[in-house]
Amino acid sequence: MSTFLTLLMAPFERIAFARIFLRCITALLYVSLTACSFFSQDISDLGPTLADLPDPVIPEQLEPVAVVSRDEVEAMYLSALAVAEDIEVRQKIKIRLADIAMARGEDLQIASDTGGQFFDQTISMYDQLIQLQQAQKGEVDERLLYRVSKAYALDARMDESDAALEKLIAQNPNSSFAAEAQFRRAEQAFSYQDYPAAYTLYGAVVDIGDQTPFYLNALYMQGWALFKQDQYLASLNPFHLVMDKILPTNSNPESLSKSQQSLVADTLKVLGFAYSYIDGPASIATFTKTHGERDYTHLIYRQLGGLYVENKRYYDAANTYEAFIQEYPNSDFNPEFADTAIAVYLKGGFDKEILPAKETYIQRFGLASLYWQERTPAQRERYSATLESYLDEVSSYYHAQAQTLVAAQTQYANKQLKKQPASPVPSFVKAAGYYDEMLRSFPNHPRVPELTFLMAEALHDAGALTRAVVAYEQVAYEYLDPQRGASAGYAAILTLDQLLEAEQAVNDSAGNKAASSALNQLKLQRINSAISFADYYPADERAVAVLTNAAERLYSDGNKEQAIVIATRLTQWQPQQAPALQKTAWLVLAHSLYELERFSEAEASYRTALALLSDGDKDRAPVTDRIAASMYKQAEQNIADNQLPEAVDRLLSIASVAPDSTISVNAQYDAANHLMTLKDWSRAEKVLLDFQRQYPEHELHKTITPKLAVLYQETEQWGKAAAQLESMSSSESDPETRRSALYLSAELYRKSGSQAFAEKTYRAYIKRYPVPFDLALEARVQLLEMAKTHGTLRKQEALMQELITVDAKAGGARTTRSTYLAAQSQTYFAGKDLAQFESIRLRAPIKKTLKAKRKAMDKALKSYKTVIDYGVAEFATQANHRIGEVYANLYDNLLNSERPKGLDELTMEQYEIMLEEQAYPFKGKAVDMLTINAERSWDGFYDEWVKESFSALAKLLPARYGKEETVIEVSRGVR
Repeated sequence: MSTFLTLLMAPFERIAFARIFLRCITALLYVSLTACSFFSQDISDLGPTLADLPDPVIPEQLEPVAVVSRDEVEAMYLSALAVAEDIEVRQKIKIRLADIAMARGEDLQIASDTGGQFFDQTISMYDQLIQLQQAQKGEVDERLLYRVSKAYALDARMDESDAALEKLIAQNPNSSFAAEAQFRRAEQAFSYQDYPAAYTLYGAVVDIGDQTPFYLNALYMQGWALFKQDQYLASLNPFHLVMDKILPTNSNPESLSKSQQSLVADTLKVLGFAYSYIDGPASIATFTKTHGERDYTHLIYRQLGGLYVENKRYYDAANTYEAFIQEYPNSDFNPEFADTAIAVYLKGGFDKEILPAKETYIQRFGLASLYWQERTPAQRERYSATLESYLDEVSSYYHAQAQTLVAAQTQYANKQLKKQPASPVPSFVKAAGYYDEMLRSFPNHPRVPELTFLMAEALHDAGALTRAVVAYEQVAYEYLDPQRGASAGYAAILTLDQLLEAEQAVNDSAGNKAASSALNQLKLQRINSAISFADYYPADERAVAVLTNAAERLYSDGNKEQAIVIATRLTQWQPQQAPALQKTAWLVLAHSLYELERFSEAEASYRTALALLSDGDKDRAPVTDRIAASMYKQAEQNIADNQLPEAVDRLLSIASVAPDSTISVNAQYDAANHLMTLKDWSRAEKVLLDFQRQYPEHELHKTITPKLAVLYQETEQWGKAAAQLESMSSSESDPETRRSALYLSAELYRKSGSQAFAEKTYRAYIKRYPVPFDLALEARVQLLEMAKTHGTLRKQEALMQELITVDAKAGGARTTRSTYLAAQSQTYFAGKDLAQFESIRLRAPIKKTLKAKRKAMDKALKSYKTVIDYGVAEFATQANHRIGEVYANLYDNLLNSERPKGLDELTMEQYEIMLEEQAYPFKGKAVDMLTINAERSWDGFYDEWVKESFSALAKLLPARYGKEETVIEVSRGVR
């Protein structure tokens, strides 16, 4: 145990005589024999202390304080005792005298070299006081018991000291000295190796609570008491509680005092022993799962691992660090633990474990790990040096291993040894992988060019040629490594040749006559790499051959931007090349410019190339077409730049260069379209009609008619437009287009004033296209409108009847519009029935005319009921009102009908009564129908027919509906 713990476990601390002396003098002078104590916690119980005095006032001239010896103080107390009569005062003086004796004994003990007993007098004095208090009060002041216990302890009379403490606790279990007393007893039991008793006594201190200064030490020693009994598992809890108190969650260990740090160190040490005796790191995990996580758990694993190392149990130590990493995969301490485990393997001489451990370290904490991704740059910096070192070591190891295997394979091939060596490829792959991870992890490393080159070599030898090219070119053209740059650049070209050869074989085996996209990409990459090599390393003796080869490949592969550069060089080459080479250069340049949409430059290059061709040259026609295409593309650019007039002129001029080419035909067609956009209708009509005449078999011919239709509409030549559309309704392949054209044709015929053509076309539309229903319906509406203007009433009524019929047969296609039109038409016919009903007058004999009237009424009512069934509010209110009018009309006609002649007065009276009886129900029905209509206003619906219903009700029921509003005028006098 540490010196700190040894001091904590000492029986009692020494108290300097000077402190006791000053306290007693202060008490004597200011409190008049008030008690003084050896310990700070006693002062508040026994009277005022120095802290209770008012702030001192320093005099201008300080007077020396007289030094008073202990003997003089003792003499003062003895004098006071001689004159004191009060029992309490006398007892306090005796306590002070015993305390002075205690201080004197302490001084003698400190000064003695031989040992012995120095507190017999003190013990005797305290015993007398104890006996006196016991006799007077039946109990003893706990402070006297505490002091006599101390005196026994200072004289090493531990049993008597323990007895005094036991008596103190038995008398007052809640004494302020209880914790210390129990702790001292526990210490004595522990020193006697009575560990069960010590555990119980330490537990009593712990039970008092953590407010006592002995709590933490008691808890610690409680763990030791269990540990000494080989109860290692049980001892874990008190030791962990000590750690919990000193290092609570989120605490900073660096902020601990030295004594706390010492206690932490000792606690960790004993925890290490305890866990090593149980089940090592597994027991730590078990305890944690049972009792919860601690922030300091890593300290326990570290302590246990260190203990194993001290005992040369290297595997156990490494497994301990590994167990922590497995248990806490995201801990900040994992890199340190993993590195420590590797150091343990090295120390223990376990060489086979070191390389796998370093690889595991890289996997766990390297760039590709989740651990790395979840760390800040500052956190990574803490272990980046170790990671860098391991990456370097592992990559170098596998590269060297692979090269050794290559050498062995070469030797095997040369000498045909019995055992063929293993393939070096896996080792090359691993080496390349670690090189790559190191480069990505440490992009600013001073050895980046060298490491990249080594990675490229490993990738090449591993067969990863594509990645090798990238790495070679990085060294050559990104890092511009003066030592390895040229070699890397040339190696990239050679590697690309290998890739091309392999890809070409794949392409050929697949039976592809054209190069695959992958093959084309490789060719382009090969050319770019060659050009880069010549640009960056022109002084290299291989540069000229590489650039020549690049020019040949560029011509055959047709790369655009780079082709322009190389072709431009060739066209400007001095001295000039042979005409054939010039022709090739100009064509390559022109093709590349064309593909890059630099059409003006392409046209000029094509014209230059054309000038170099003889009349019989097979390339003349293709070059001519390319000139036309360049012009066409320039026209497209004019269009994109909103330069339509220039585009039209350019398109129409193509015919002068290549009149028979397909491009010329398309150009004329496009020119017509753009002229329409410009609203140059006259010129557009001329070009369209010319195209229609020149190219009757061309696939675009059928689109001319719609364009002419549009043109004629724009110029308000409605008849011509209608004729074109009517033609389209028969010639267009798309059914929907034919249908739309026919309908629009009818509209335009009507717009042009050609009513007969319009009516004929609408009728043709209705016959050919009964669906969509809504458009066929509108065609009928248009026919009705024309009939209202130019047709007969019979034709109008026929069309209205048709609207009623098609709505009734529409089924699911029925629309609000069709219902409205049907209701409107039905209202018209109901109105005719109403007029017929109203025209019949009741004449005598009334029976005959009433029958006709009733028949006409039934017809009118049925017609209006049909109107109501449509559910169109506008016509429903009218129908309701008209029905009311029908009943009201019959009521009125009955009352006002012609009376039979020749009746006497009595018979006439009976006749009148009979008429009223027959008429009155009709009035009721009229009122009912009119009321229903009027009540629509309650729902916020109020139209002319609701209004008319109110008026009719006012006539039928004037008492209810005919009331007029009375306005009362008020005269206000002038003040």
